[in-house]
Amino acid sequence: MSLSPRSRTAIVGVLTASALTLTVGFGTWQPGAGTVQVGRLTEANWEDLVPEGKEVDAIYGDYVLQNRHLTAVVADPVATRNANMTTRDVAGALIDLAVRGSDGDQLGAFWPGRKVFPYRKATVVSDGPESASVEVVAEGAEGRPTVATTYSLGAQDAFLTVRSTYSNSTEKPLEVALEDDFRADGQKEDMVRSPNGTADRFWLHDRYWGQAYGLDAPEHKLQLNSDARITKIAYEAADGQTKVTLAPGKSCTLVRRVYPGRNTLDVQAVFAATTAKAVHPFGFSIRDGLGRPVAKALIELRQGDSVYGWAKSNHQGTISTVMPAGSYTATISAFGRVLWDNRPLQLDSRKELTVIELADFQPGEIQAAITDAEGQAIPCKVELQPLDENAVLDFGPVTAEFALKNLCYTANGKFQQAVPAGRYRAIISRGPEYDAVFTELTVPPGKAVPLTAKLVRSVATPGWVSSDFHSHSSPSGDNTGSQLGRVLNLVCEHIEFAPCTEHNRISTYQPHIARLGIQPFLASVEGMELTGSPLPLNHQNAFPLIRNPRMQDGGGPTTETDIEKQLEKLALWDNRSEKLVQQNHPDLGWLVYDRDGDGKPDADGPRTFPFTDVVEIHPIQNALTLDETMRGEGEKTFHNTIFRWLQMLNQGYRIYGVVNTDAHYNDHGSGWLRNWIQSSTDDPAAIKAMEMVKAAEQGRLVMSNGPYLEATATAGGKTVVSGQDLTAADGKIRLHIRVQTPNWHDVDRVFVLVNGRRIPEATFTRAERPDVFRSGALKFDQTVDLALKGDAHVIVVTGHKDGQLGPVLGPGEGKTPPAAMTNPIFVDVDGGGFKPNGDTLDLPLPVKFVAKK
Repeated sequence: MSLSPRSRTAIVGVLTASALTLTVGFGTWQPGAGTVQVGRLTEANWEDLVPEGKEVDAIYGDYVLQNRHLTAVVADPVATRNANMTTRDVAGALIDLAVRGSDGDQLGAFWPGRKVFPYRKATVVSDGPESASVEVVAEGAEGRPTVATTYSLGAQDAFLTVRSTYSNSTEKPLEVALEDDFRADGQKEDMVRSPNGTADRFWLHDRYWGQAYGLDAPEHKLQLNSDARITKIAYEAADGQTKVTLAPGKSCTLVRRVYPGRNTLDVQAVFAATTAKAVHPFGFSIRDGLGRPVAKALIELRQGDSVYGWAKSNHQGTISTVMPAGSYTATISAFGRVLWDNRPLQLDSRKELTVIELADFQPGEIQAAITDAEGQAIPCKVELQPLDENAVLDFGPVTAEFALKNLCYTANGKFQQAVPAGRYRAIISRGPEYDAVFTELTVPPGKAVPLTAKLVRSVATPGWVSSDFHSHSSPSGDNTGSQLGRVLNLVCEHIEFAPCTEHNRISTYQPHIARLGIQPFLASVEGMELTGSPLPLNHQNAFPLIRNPRMQDGGGPTTETDIEKQLEKLALWDNRSEKLVQQNHPDLGWLVYDRDGDGKPDADGPRTFPFTDVVEIHPIQNALTLDETMRGEGEKTFHNTIFRWLQMLNQGYRIYGVVNTDAHYNDHGSGWLRNWIQSSTDDPAAIKAMEMVKAAEQGRLVMSNGPYLEATATAGGKTVVSGQDLTAADGKIRLHIRVQTPNWHDVDRVFVLVNGRRIPEATFTRAERPDVFRSGALKFDQTVDLALKGDAHVIVVTGHKDGQLGPVLGPGEGKTPPAAMTNPIFVDVDGGGFKPNGDTLDLPLPVKFVAKK
């Protein structure tokens, strides 16, 4: 992403002393006096002052500084101020910083003093239109100085000046470490940053999302130590020390400058200006071998063995910045391929525009038009697999939106996507109710190739809608996935109801649903995942919740260190309103029978169940084996949660099961687990959240990673579905079981569990009973008579023990065996109401799981 004309040349205005009109690349800007705005965020000024970006965390009450070049947000210095679940204790910290006119804020937080000093007071200072500042103060205490940190901005500044004054008001000398923390999460991003060690300045660049930052301290060298999230910056004085000793009554001041830019070249331009190094306007026009612009091409410029910086071309193939003239080498890449490798590039100050022709690169274009069987627009996912030897295709990181890795998501079945010329396999899909289309196409150099298909809905699900109760994106704080991308992922996988459940923040998908125009396809509601300690146990989802936008945590509840207190708080939130409360990915032994985690059963029963409606029991394929423990990656083992849940049901704890993806990223993240919920409407636009809540609370819900399973039980003239009660005075019930799958996976078995035990007379495999299995979408349709000897809960399972979901779900989850499972039907045989049998299924009831060494 390159600078817009206004913002790009605003940097030039800061760096040049002349009052001439300056043209850079394709934009023009006339210098002017400019102004600085400063104030607290309110409803009245929000739209004018808050920056845009995936990582924006501003709320009402925070402080903003803004000039024509940048916008900076300083968090309200109150003890409870958290940016998100993992970016905590940001009182008085810089939490948002972006170039004006961009949507690229990628800053987690800049903490002056590394969160050592509790800032609790703020003052706004305006020196007229030319400059303004926000000062935050942390009062001193025994062993700690008073710190006053001032964020200052001039009308023409391309940087924010951060000045911290440390004052010793105690009667003893104090040692002060001159250190800051700079957080920008880069685990899954295309993010580069200064190497560890001593440097004159710090820089960081998210090359995909188009945001860079720089920092220097005029009187100090920087000692840098980074991980994937946080860079610790220590400031080295002339004597090499990063700590100072303050005598009583003495003070010292540390000054640093923080710069935003759209790329590293822009940040380098600000660096150069602070050293009075001569810079000039330059533009790059990147063209393919046919003379057409190449969008999103990444250029890397080197001087000798050192990287000078990176920038990405805009949709016109253009990059514009200011930088020193001289000799460089350039490498250009796109689509995961190097297209121009380490070529010499001479920049002459008399020539503002450099055209770079990638003679051997002649991409084509795929023009997709996908519909349903009736020819109507339909959201879908298209995976493009290169077939040429050693070919790669990479549109962007797993956090992206419409095109990422080798996937294209479309909200209406249409897209135009440039790709390198070559042969591709296309997999077009829309979740497990639709047959996928598998086709191959050849994209000639410079040509547009149509990709058309009709997605046939081969699996019929009348009266049931698909849902995922547990998804995440960047507002959660534990990942950097785009929330718009998450919504696209959900709708393209044919999830019809998806509550928004970010960590520790009530959030919403509604603006994204409206932007994409997918109201006919996806219903949603506000909710959250409350994530406290101990981890990983203390995670619960709830929806619907009342959202208070632009407030701390969206107005949601805070966490507790006691799971029972946290569950109760969540369940009673919003004046005891009805909501679904879901226990997430639990260790059932720890949650139910061993709350103190000492490895011994508790004397009393769990106190969490009065507030819990459903519990996650995935991975669903473990229902096919029902082993006590399951093996994960390598030698890792874990409880089979489904087996433990069956034990729990036998003890009388009627908590219904659900499965959810807990998706964090957007490459096949959603869709591989789902719940089908009984619904009065098949129209997603007409889905009511409270109907979904009540159906889930009552267990009218089937869990699956693909196969669509239906099961009803009939006795005494009454027919019920999962979660419901049935009376069978003679113990005889009739089960009607149907299984459907699309064309991209299969099932080879169906069996019934009675009180958690498999019943031989109700176990069917394709190998032993091929006569009851079919080859079309309808794989199984049988009526099974059962004679129960006593009260029993009855569950139906289907799947393919040795099969795979296949390439529709990508290289990861595509290796998973297909499986589906109903919730229990509770059958009362003696007429005295259902009574659990207490069977532990030949194993002790579980305690907190500890992996065997």
